[in-house]
Amino acid sequence: MNNRLRRCMAGFLGVVLPVAAALAGNYPSQPIRMVVPFGAGGVTDTTARVFAEGLTRELGQPVVVENRAGAGGSIAAGAVAKSSGDGYTLLVITNGMIAVNPLIYKTLPYDPNKDFAYVAMLANTPTVLAVGVGSPYKSLPELVSAAGVQADKIAFSTAGEGSDNYQVLELLQQATGVKMLHVPYKSGNESLTAVMSGNTDVTAVSAVTAVGFIESGQIRPFAVTSARRLANLPDIPTVKEVLGKEAEGGSLSGIAVPAGTPPDIVARLNSAIAVVAKSSSVQDKIYGRGSEPVDGSQEAFARKVVEEQKKWAGILAALRK
Repeated sequence: MNNRLRRCMAGFLGVVLPVAAALAGNYPSQPIRMVVPFGAGGVTDTTARVFAEGLTRELGQPVVVENRAGAGGSIAAGAVAKSSGDGYTLLVITNGMIAVNPLIYKTLPYDPNKDFAYVAMLANTPTVLAVGVGSPYKSLPELVSAAGVQADKIAFSTAGEGSDNYQVLELLQQATGVKMLHVPYKSGNESLTAVMSGNTDVTAVSAVTAVGFIESGQIRPFAVTSARRLANLPDIPTVKEVLGKEAEGGSLSGIAVPAGTPPDIVARLNSAIAVVAKSSSVQDKIYGRGSEPVDGSQEAFARKVVEEQKKWAGILAALRK
């Protein structure tokens, strides 16, 4: 690099860096958009809306939720990846978008390892394996047995490949050695409706969403996909209790922003999320209804991304053998 170019670069940085610092210092000064990768009514959407409400209070600017469903969250992730890294576009990102989508889609409009800065995890939510109340199957072993008689005899509905209920049903098939028919929908709500109407046989419903439907008698719960029974659903056994096999999974959600977002803004968002996570609203509406609290640090999120990618690479490789 010649002296003239060095001087030009120094002059450029001398202008840009103070401006970036000033922008971060004034953040936020306008409404913030929070992009949710699935339709309304599912656990990701519910979690997003509760946190958006809290962040609106904590940041002093409206945090507006925008649902952009499709392709297991890839449409939303691709749009956010191309957005300006100014802190005014947030993505609710899930473990499926980080670790499963890159393995099941030939091409993606985003790279989970290059296009985002990971701000904070929000919650981990196990699911409830359930059928409609009109289902002929009265237990999980009975349903698995029916699936074992003929491949694709049992249809399971999900919010699409990469979604939390897709992951859980894939885990169940791997654990039991049966093959079921996948019927994808655009949202967890549509997936649940399909089961309740008898269009599909089984689904995995987030523990947060499942409570009301169980209490109203609209679904028949078989098992929870967690290591232990849930405090708010103590009468529902775990998959291991019922089948003697491991099938733990669910939805891990967090907030990501486009790569290149100033570290000061990322840190501001992280600290705001930490405050909101401790609020009575989140404790009651999220953690008190089946979701589990998580480590909210940026470092923990970065580690979890790597862990999930390694985990699902192994699981899907085994399923495709």
